Amino acid sequence: MQSEDEINISEVCQQTGVAAVTLRAWERRYGLIKPKRTPKGHRLYSQANIQEIMKIVGWLNRGVAISKVAELLAAAKTPTQVSTNEESWQQVQQDLLRTLIDLKQRSLNPLLDKLNKSMPFESLCEKVYQPLLRQLMERWQSKPLGYQLEQQLWQQCWQRQVTLMALRADKQKSRANCWLVNLDIQESTFDYWLFYALLLQSGIQINAINQVSDLSALPRLRNSLEQPLIIFGDNKMVTREINQVVKAKALWGRDSIVIGLVADIHQKVLANMEVDHMGGNAITCWQSSCYQSWVERLALKG
Repeated sequence: MQSEDEINISEVCQQTGVAAVTLRAWERRYGLIKPKRTPKGHRLYSQANIQEIMKIVGWLNRGVAISKVAELLAAAKTPTQVSTNEESWQQVQQDLLRTLIDLKQRSLNPLLDKLNKSMPFESLCEKVYQPLLRQLMERWQSKPLGYQLEQQLWQQCWQRQVTLMALRADKQKSRANCWLVNLDIQESTFDYWLFYALLLQSGIQINAINQVSDLSALPRLRNSLEQPLIIFGDNKMVTREINQVVKAKALWGRDSIVIGLVADIHQKVLANMEVDHMGGNAITCWQSSCYQSWVERLALKG
């Protein structure tokens, strides 16, 4: 019989921000977090389990390798007793960068698979992927020979990662459901894929509409499914597009938000029109109190 203090894996994911695939990997590969099981084999986590999960997240954020965590748990140490090791995060960045520059797709996909399964995705975005993107943007601005191949490979790998995450998310109970509309019509920015993945890893089911060139069609989404709307973009909008975003706000009300650098570019206009918005890169938007309060309100309604 399930105790009132025990919760299932979907609820644990929502409380801790650690994806179900990561919790299972910690248990199977590293012997960490051993929840009770129901007669049907479903995991039930206690409050002690949740406290251990948060300790693990704290250690990982300080640069401790996941393979070293069992030893720290056994020694009853807390994350603040362990010195920060930023070099470990930098090493992961360099491993990814070197593999991408060498165009080794068969190595890059497994490397991303392992990272995204074994580490909290929010930590990866903050410590690895966003800093790596800054390095890549600087590199690609100088247009080294074949840089377009690197861009295409990076994009393909992230499309694959998001597909895998979406398939896993379909098997979990969702905390909310949303439309995610990408305004960048030339190509999907890499921040878009990171934000998409953050949504999936947090238990939010996504209906994604990529590279939308005609925002006047947004009301059709409202008629199809009355779900909250996230508009993502990293580039400047023309006046016609801004007007369509304002019209969408009239339809969705507080159930709509504009995310990404586009919100920085048009901050004054969006504020004047009382359109909820949050600028910056993917992890900055994600961690902002504005966005978190927005999505928590939706989860409560759902």
